[in-house]
Amino acid sequence: MNALEEQIQTTYQELDSELTQLEEALYLRRQAPGPFLQALGKLVNRCEQKPYANLLQLEIQGTVELCTRLAGLYAHVLTNLTDKLTFNEVFHLTLQKRFMTQVFEVSGYRSSQFARRLLLAKGREKKTREFTDNPSLLRATLLGNVNEVDTEDLVALSLEDSETAAMLCIGLLLDRLPLSVTGEASRNYLLENGTVFNHLRPLEHYAAVVANVWMLCSYASSPQKHEVKKHLNQWFQRLHKAKGIAPKPAGSVAQPGNVDNKPVMAVVAESFTSVHAMYRWYAPIIRELKKDFFMVLVALRGDVDDTSMSLFDRYIEVPAGDEMNLQPVLNQCTPDVAYFTSVGMRAWGISMANLRWAPLQVMSFGHPATTHSPHMDVAFINTRTVVDTGVVQENMLVLDSEIGSLIEKHVHLEQVPTAQLASDCVHIAVPCNAMKLNLHFVTALKEIERLAEKPVRFTFFPNEYGVSHLSAERRLKAHFPNALVARRTTYTEYLTLLSHHHMALSPFPFGNATSTIDCLLLGLPVVAWLGEEPHSRSDYDVLAAFELEDYCIATSVDNYVQGAARYINTPELLEELRTLIRSKNFLERHSQDENPLSQEFCKALKWAYANPQAVQNPRGLAYTPDGRW
Repeated sequence: MNALEEQIQTTYQELDSELTQLEEALYLRRQAPGPFLQALGKLVNRCEQKPYANLLQLEIQGTVELCTRLAGLYAHVLTNLTDKLTFNEVFHLTLQKRFMTQVFEVSGYRSSQFARRLLLAKGREKKTREFTDNPSLLRATLLGNVNEVDTEDLVALSLEDSETAAMLCIGLLLDRLPLSVTGEASRNYLLENGTVFNHLRPLEHYAAVVANVWMLCSYASSPQKHEVKKHLNQWFQRLHKAKGIAPKPAGSVAQPGNVDNKPVMAVVAESFTSVHAMYRWYAPIIRELKKDFFMVLVALRGDVDDTSMSLFDRYIEVPAGDEMNLQPVLNQCTPDVAYFTSVGMRAWGISMANLRWAPLQVMSFGHPATTHSPHMDVAFINTRTVVDTGVVQENMLVLDSEIGSLIEKHVHLEQVPTAQLASDCVHIAVPCNAMKLNLHFVTALKEIERLAEKPVRFTFFPNEYGVSHLSAERRLKAHFPNALVARRTTYTEYLTLLSHHHMALSPFPFGNATSTIDCLLLGLPVVAWLGEEPHSRSDYDVLAAFELEDYCIATSVDNYVQGAARYINTPELLEELRTLIRSKNFLERHSQDENPLSQEFCKALKWAYANPQAVQNPRGLAYTPDGRW
């Protein structure tokens, strides 16, 4: 047995032992649901971290066995109608909802349908005043995912004035990969009917699931998908009131070390380690801003490193384990400007965006979508990504500078050798997070596959880990049986695998930016779509900087499908495009230090700082450089 096999065997035995203890507690000692679910939740947390996650992402018999046993525990708890589920137990099951769905899909059961069918039949026998008063229907909803929920039940849930209904709806919206007609329609319905979330109490232990829904809505296809943020923002604001969280008066707390008495800018960074794309995009801007502002970094310690912290004059740590208690952070700084490099990746970041911390609060589209927060004044955008007023709630500062190649190089970037491409079929990369995949995009891929005159093979890069990877693989292979679903790996190995493809397809409506740059580094053509939101235009911004928009950018789904099929069916045309992209010498431009975007960004921000009233009211306006900066 080699070292890897020994490691897998050891990890399997450890997980097997922990599962056996849970099975004994549930099946033999008949442990009550409350204590059992809390104990199971602790195991779920470990299953999502190393080393258990390393095991649970492997397509091996042992993984299927472990997932079947885990699924059996959930099925037993939820089909045992003699034990009444309290709201607290519903909440704990919601925290585990994504994992529970995934282990059913990976298990020998393949889904929770067998248990749901029994519960639904039982539930239909009895009519109750409220949907959640029916224990069988409540449990069936807890077991099911957004791809399976009945329309009748969904409507009943959304119309019910109860916290339990709100929590069930949250559980359904936690699914990151709804690839069915039912899943797509159900997600959009819940996002468009978000008043149910007004019934959630302002309890901080809800923050993680509320924040998940806040962020995941951006990946949906409904034009009204961001409306739910208005209701979720109100939840964060109620939480502030309940906890007594309140900023001090602007400028009332002096910053140690600010000897030049510069205006203070607090940078709210949800993820800013030096290897993260956020750092690579915004580090040049931070360096430029430091010339005129005293720069304060606000972040969780695990989301920054020594390299990223060294960009700033001061670091204020968000308290880990108590991140929703923002008062210690607010007490240490009363900035003149609060700059959010993103909003949506962390619960505390969304919470901070719903406070009036500074006279001027600005954001970049790091998680590229409008916040609908009354306290977010300005969003930075450029002439290629600007959208019609009404799409973005914040006022927009429209920069002339392009994004282009202005992202910093990954610290582990190495020149990848030119790959020898296979000739048996056309290999097409789909390099995007699983959250960006949706039914409309998958349908377009199926049509491209149908129109192709020679075999195609898609490689998906969903960036999932643990059982989440195997679940994503199951769902994607249901549509594309011969697809390769790549596991998360190092940056160098990712680029090496990416280089073995003839072309890449960018998702829609939520497009790429960093992944498109990775493709250009390799001389890999990318077909992308130009949509109506900033995150639907980021590919265009990158590709147009290299005069590739006429070759790579589609303005409709049909144009996207036909364009991709044309490259597949005309090998000489595809090779010409590959040669053209290689001639752009992206890596050479990627290495230049000059960054005109950073310089214009700082000019625009200084104008906004000097004219706060102009950029705060009314909302939804676009400000261009003319006569301003």
